[in-house]
Amino acid sequence: MAFTLTHIRTGEQQTFTIQVLLEKLGDPINDEIIIKSEAYRIASVQEDDSTGGGTVSSNWVRQSIEVTQSDQTEFEVDINTSDPEGLFLVVNGALFDYGLNGAFHIAGTTLYWHGRFNLSPSDQVYIKFLTLN
Repeated sequence: MAFTLTHIRTGEQQTFTIQVLLEKLGDPINDEIIIKSEAYRIASVQEDDSTGGGTVSSNWVRQSIEVTQSDQTEFEVDINTSDPEGLFLVVNGALFDYGLNGAFHIAGTTLYWHGRFNLSPSDQVYIKFLTLN
């Protein structure tokens, strides 16, 4: 089920899904939410067909990023960044947040690394993001 909210400052209306709300209330990284002491998979949310809705499915996509030289800070990526809340960068198993104050950000098709350490070609790096179908 989708719903629309009006932004307080701009007055712009934006549409959100129940899945977005569940991710804010639950744990989007582990794809779970606790309701009445029971864990549920957020990605399994489905519209109630009796209200005319359809099925919503989601998938975590993992895209490898190759570090070709030591101290590299810019990488070409081809992903949809319309919802940066669902973007994570993983370096050697550690998860890093998106944003100018985080460890990385994306402008256009370029990912900029500004984490606390330099990257090297031996590092295992990938970006992880949620897609909705």
